[in-house]
Amino acid sequence: MHTTGNGGILGLLTGLIGDARTLVRQELRLLRDEVFSEIAKFRQGVVAIGVGIGFLAMGGLFALIMLVHLLNQYANLPLWACYGLIGVILLLIGAALLINAKNSLETFNLMPRRTLRTMKEDAQWIKDQISSNKT
Repeated sequence: MHTTGNGGILGLLTGLIGDARTLVRQELRLLRDEVFSEIAKFRQGVVAIGVGIGFLAMGGLFALIMLVHLLNQYANLPLWACYGLIGVILLLIGAALLINAKNSLETFNLMPRRTLRTMKEDAQWIKDQISSNKT
């Protein structure tokens, strides 16, 4: 059996196992950070959707009140026109928030692609190290 200095093959294998453990710990930490990052993006999108729905609901309420005043005060335009203007503004704000939330959620990805790619690279590196130590 061929040995090298400073511990021989056993030392190499011990070092390789230690490096593999460190690598796995780092990959798990990267996985955790990546998942938390995606969850934060998802949470932000959900909150934006909720706020957008709230603005749309308020805008719809004002638009309905506008229609009531329109029917009630057919000739007196200023009262319902004011309600209508507020309702339209709220509808536009709500629509803008929902579009923003939709765009935010399109980037949400639960699969940690970077972590999986680096884990594959690490597995290949470990396999290469093991096969190079056998020869």
